[in-house]
This record gives sequence, C-alpha cells and structure tokens, in this order.
Amino acid sequence: MIIRGSSPLRERRGMGTVGVVLLVLLTLIVAAGIGALLGYYIGGFKLTGSITEAFEPPFGGKSTVYILVLGEDDTGGRKKSRGLADTIMLASVDLDKKRVAALSIPRDTRVDLDGYGEVCKINAAHVYGGPTLTELAVERLIGMKPDYYVKTNTKGFSKSVDILGGVEIDVERNMRYTDRWGGLYINLKKGRQLLDGDKAMQYVRFRHDALGDIARIERQQKFLKALAEKALSPANLPKLPRIVGAILRNVETDLTPRDAIYLARFASRINLDEVEMATLPGTPRNIGGISYWIADPEQSAEVLQNLFFPRPAMPKIEVLNGSGVSGAAQTVADILKQYGYEVISIGNADSFDYATSQVISHNDDTEAIARVASIVNSSAVKHDQNASAKADITVIVGKDYALIGSGG
Repeated sequence: MIIRGSSPLRERRGMGTVGVVLLVLLTLIVAAGIGALLGYYIGGFKLTGSITEAFEPPFGGKSTVYILVLGEDDTGGRKKSRGLADTIMLASVDLDKKRVAALSIPRDTRVDLDGYGEVCKINAAHVYGGPTLTELAVERLIGMKPDYYVKTNTKGFSKSVDILGGVEIDVERNMRYTDRWGGLYINLKKGRQLLDGDKAMQYVRFRHDALGDIARIERQQKFLKALAEKALSPANLPKLPRIVGAILRNVETDLTPRDAIYLARFASRINLDEVEMATLPGTPRNIGGISYWIADPEQSAEVLQNLFFPRPAMPKIEVLNGSGVSGAAQTVADILKQYGYEVISIGNADSFDYATSQVISHNDDTEAIARVASIVNSSAVKHDQNASAKADITVIVGKDYALIGSGG
C-alpha cells in the first residue's frame, strides 16, 4: 500500500475529480487481454505468485467482496501531501450471484475521524490517513468494512477519454465555473455533444447547481456507463491496451494482481445496464459556517439493505376457489399475504370439484413453488410454463383444505 505525506489541506470550493469505477476499470483490463500477459509488468502491476496460489480460490474464498473506489483530487499541484478523496464509492461484487452494486458517498458527508482529526467531511479522511483512514471512515459511517481499495486520479481518466476519441453525452445544462487557485475552469454548453478528456473532466467535476454534490454524483454515474459502452464498442477494441496503460499508471490498489485478473474476467461478463447504483441518502446542512451532507440513518439502512442485501423477489400469486367452500380462497389469500406474498387476484376455479389443493407454477422457480406448497399444505404441484400469465403461481384451493371465512 502506498502512503504519501500526512499534512491536511483546507477545503476548496469547486475541487473535484472522478474515480474510474472498479467495474469499468477491470472490464477494460480484461478486454485488453491482461490474462495473456501473466508474468509481465503492466503499468506497475507485477504479476507474480506460485503455481499453488494459481489454484487457490480468489479473495481468500469470499463469495462477496467490497471494494472502496476513490478518486483523488490531484489538480492542485501538490508534490508530497495527499489530496482530498472527492469521489468515494463502495462497490459490492457478488461472485456467486454474478451481481455488482455500488454506493456513492457524497464528499461532503459529515464524519468523526475518531482521533485522526476533528469532525469533518469524509473526503478529508484521505488527506489525514490515505485509503486506510478512508476505509475506517466508511466503516464507521455505514457499518460496512471495505475488503480492498482502488484509487485513481484525473490523469488516467482524461487520457483514456482522449484515446477513445471522446465520449458523447447529453449535457443537462450550461455549466460555468472558474477556480484559478485550484486550476479548475468549466465552460460547457447544454446539449448532446462529444466531450474530449478535458471537457469530460469539466462535466464530472461540476457541482454548482441546486443539488450540489448529489447532482455531480448522478452525472459521474451517467458518464461512467457511457465511457464503458464506448470503450467496449468494436471500433475501440484495438485501443484498449493503450487505455489500460493510461489507467494503470495512475492507479493505486491493494488488490493482488491475481485477484484483479479474476475480477476483470468476472466484470467482463456483467451487463452494465444491470449494475445497481445508489447514493447515500441524507440532507444538506450548514454547521458552523460549513456545508455538510448529513446521512439519514434510517433511509441509509434501507438503501444499504436493498442495494447490497436484496431480498428475493416474492412471486405474484392468484388464488382460486376449487372447493366450493365459501371464503376458502380469501382465507388462503390472507395467509399468503401474512408470509409477504403479493396476491394479485382471488376468484373461482373452473369447477368446485377439486378434491385436493393444487399449486401451479408458471415459471421455473422451483424453490418458490415449494415454499407456497408447504404453506397451503399441498403435495399436488404442477408446472405450466406460461410467459403470458399475470401470476407466477396459481393456488387452487381444494376440498381437503377446509377453511372457513367470508367472501371467496
């Protein structure tokens, strides 16, 4: 792990950068054929390891890894001290479920660095203690400890965009801002246009609108997807080795080369449209003359649950009365609702002559139908693949399920 300097910096308005999200970075690596370059140097990665290690499971056998992606502000001409981490994103990679999700943490989020400095904005944690302290700040903020980190700066990002020949983006509004001290000059007009490296940097760094850093995060996420799509287009495949070199020369990480290669191959099989992204919820607040983002604990817990630990989608169920017993379908529907199922319709079956209750699945989710069959005490399970069916499962209540209620 590389640690440079320790002197803090004062907050500067308008300073920002974008980190190349892990998914994009490693997708580019694999597309460039990094797997064929084992044993060689690639922009600072020295791929080493014994033959035994090559057969060990990646990431020490973990099925899910959490990677902190940092974008360091390196635009102020500093030589020794670390810059602010103005892009902070926690990426979750589920190797078993082939799922990637990412949480953006606003740079102005208020945190307590626990002895390493006063209460401050989370982007200052990198100034005081580099990625290590930033990982601690993230853990204290959301209760999740990153397993690894990837840090990049502006140079690799800008150079990559130029190698690609620019990225087309619909700029939402006119963007103008000047910070001569920080070397930041933004002048973009509204409308769809091709952004070169310099203009792309302006786009992802602009934060002077009503939502401030929150709007900037949304733009970063939008641009990163457009960048990945452009990089992986057939016309740009020959350029990927140059892009990889430009990125890796400006990347610091504690991922092992072997794990990075595995993750690259994994990322290449992920549909970018299926990558879920969210922003840490909260509200802006001015405290002591300083503008902070105050995380909302309850909303944050809900976002973290849905983003990183999603509950399996409950199947939609229709309940039909095949017993002739008044209220039987309604009673069974109420029981299923208590278990969290969505009952979309209640009605009568094609007859009241069903001796036993039946559970009919219209898709291939065998676990779901087994759970429903257990709840309604049915051993008559059938599969009727029907893509046009509104319900995932049909429950026909038979005479053996003698329930009494109203309606039905």
